[in-house]
Amino acid sequence: MHRDRSLLLLLCPALTLIPGAASAETQLPVIEVTAAPTPSVAPLAEQDYSASHVDRNGLATLGGAAQANPYRALDLMPSVNLSGLDAYGLSVDQNFMRVRGISAYSYSNLAVTVNGTPSSVSAGRGGVGNLFDLENLEGVTLWRGPQPANVGFGLGNLAGSLNLNILAPTAEPGVRTRVAVGGDDFHKLFARLDTGTFNGGSRLFLSGSTAESDQWRGPGDQSRDTVNAGFTQTLGERGGLELYAAHNRFHRDEYRPLTYAQSQDLGTYGDLGYNAELTGVATQDANYYAYNTQHFEEDNLLARLHWDLSETLRLRFNPYWLSSEGQRRVGKTNTVTVVDIDQEQYGATAELVAQIAPDQSLTFGYWSHRVTSMPPPMSQKVYSLDKQGRLVFSKWGILSDMGARAYESPYFQLQGEQGRWRYSLGLRYLSFRLPGITSYDGTGLPDVSHDAALDLNPAVKSSLSTEATTLTAWLPTLSTRFALTPSLDLKGAYGRTVGNPWMGPLYSVYMSNQKAFQKAGITLQTLWDDLALETSDTVELGLQWRRGDLMLTPTLFYSQLRDKQVTAYDPTVGVSYLQSGVEATAYGAELEASWGIDAHWTLVGSLSWNINRLNDDIRTAGSAVLETDGNQVPDAPEWLAKLGVEYRAGNWSLTPIARYVGRRYGDAANQESVDAYATVDLSAAYRVGRVGALQSLEVGLSLINLFDADYIGTIDVGQDDARPGSIDYYPGTPRTLALSLSANF
Repeated sequence: MHRDRSLLLLLCPALTLIPGAASAETQLPVIEVTAAPTPSVAPLAEQDYSASHVDRNGLATLGGAAQANPYRALDLMPSVNLSGLDAYGLSVDQNFMRVRGISAYSYSNLAVTVNGTPSSVSAGRGGVGNLFDLENLEGVTLWRGPQPANVGFGLGNLAGSLNLNILAPTAEPGVRTRVAVGGDDFHKLFARLDTGTFNGGSRLFLSGSTAESDQWRGPGDQSRDTVNAGFTQTLGERGGLELYAAHNRFHRDEYRPLTYAQSQDLGTYGDLGYNAELTGVATQDANYYAYNTQHFEEDNLLARLHWDLSETLRLRFNPYWLSSEGQRRVGKTNTVTVVDIDQEQYGATAELVAQIAPDQSLTFGYWSHRVTSMPPPMSQKVYSLDKQGRLVFSKWGILSDMGARAYESPYFQLQGEQGRWRYSLGLRYLSFRLPGITSYDGTGLPDVSHDAALDLNPAVKSSLSTEATTLTAWLPTLSTRFALTPSLDLKGAYGRTVGNPWMGPLYSVYMSNQKAFQKAGITLQTLWDDLALETSDTVELGLQWRRGDLMLTPTLFYSQLRDKQVTAYDPTVGVSYLQSGVEATAYGAELEASWGIDAHWTLVGSLSWNINRLNDDIRTAGSAVLETDGNQVPDAPEWLAKLGVEYRAGNWSLTPIARYVGRRYGDAANQESVDAYATVDLSAAYRVGRVGALQSLEVGLSLINLFDADYIGTIDVGQDDARPGSIDYYPGTPRTLALSLSANF
């Protein structure tokens, strides 16, 4: 319930002119206006594509006690199948997510941007963590399917585009602190200082956080330490500047995957983890938890500059830079592979936005991006294990050098309104230059750093070296909306999205089978030149119906995917390796709904039906075929249902969230079936107004998996052609309780 006194404030000066109006006996009536709260998850306003937005209230609830992982906030959206390895989202590997059945790997299929800049792209399996605390975000937006030409900047946007909006420095000074504790020795401490406005137009915030938890199954832990900062400055009456920075350090011990057989017996294997101690047996010690771990340190800078050239012409320039350095260890069989990653990204977007008519705007833009050291790794070393379980350097697995991947992308976007009709039209051209690789013979080289090894002048392996190659694509997009009635809109969209091909596995297979490839006359350069961008052409048709505070948004979509990569057998070589050319078809229906029942109750939910099927069988040997034609791709449930109930009364709020995930398959042959499951989470908060120096105080509770359901949450399939027996399965997290205390000064 809200009390509206704005009219009374406007009347006060007039009342003083009336004799006796200000006397103590005068009683003014209280005007009360009630309205349903705004839903925390809803379709993005002023967009006719399938895009959903989560506001700050939604982040606080869906982001969980750790407030560290923005992907968790997407869980109520249609067609988003999201799973995680831990209850708090501290695991940085966000790649176990699918959107409309398409794997959402940020280094191939999901464009991740911060304030519109692709400044935090993960190299996969770590490499870049979640750089900004959710306490520092204003909201997040996910586009599914077609997207405007001026979003989707990343290494691929086949599965969609995710944008994080940073909470800018505030006009008033203040301090916010938050502490959270929970099961598995979880704790997080966060603090943010806002200076308010100074020097006539400057604002600054600085925040820091530290978070840590133990593994819920097996030994090991995960931790994250983050510093965020933001600065804004008005530039006269025509422009403004925003600067944001992040320093992040994370450590993660891996969760041990289960085989399919183990995943079917969670009573026995549900708590299986990596080994806590070394045994002296190499095959056992490869499963030692400290030999299956990763740690990274990273720095990020991004800026937003806008300048009004005239009343109808605005210039925007958004540069960014990211550096990430760390190491990943992987134990397998009786060895441990150590991968050192030193990655740098930088680039900028520039836009000229013209208001060419009162209800029509035109944007011309250009995106340029460089990224170094992506898969395949430049440094990979193999260690054996001695009788005490210690690492003993064995050999260089990979020693190579590679220039920067280069992305160049001009685009334009036209949008406008005419009466009851709203429209947008855009086109983006993408040029992706894959640099050449120079591989070196690491035989006999000592256990030194990558740069030190190159300083020893190792011989070049010409058979494992390539020249640069360039891939290109045109990405058209359009959307339209027509108001059939004041409460019912018809909307449609078309767009082409793109996914980057995987190169690491291709390089590894060629390296392991050089003689067979060379005998067949196939060079690595040939495979490099045969790489293709995967594309998807998607058509959508939907409605949006509003009646009071009830809104329903049903959508039908159809996608044709081309040049998917699969591991297929090549009879001329006698080897299976990644090849492009397979097609897939995806179609389905989505319903996004919200209903503000009254001033206390709001319902938010979605229902999704997704079909995503390969159109071809895959040859796996000379006469063997993996029958995949018409099969659902792995880890893609046909049915998803989600419902959140938001209750607010006085100082209290309560939000139960229920999810249903239908049956999935772990493999492309649809032989390894994973049962459907349902979970319920619960969040509650009690807010107190001003208390002494405190502006507000809040006590929060977060309960994950309320009924302690046993289920398989994560299926790590890699590619959509995953074979039976090759997939990793991870149990969902058990019931976990966390408490938090937040204060604003």
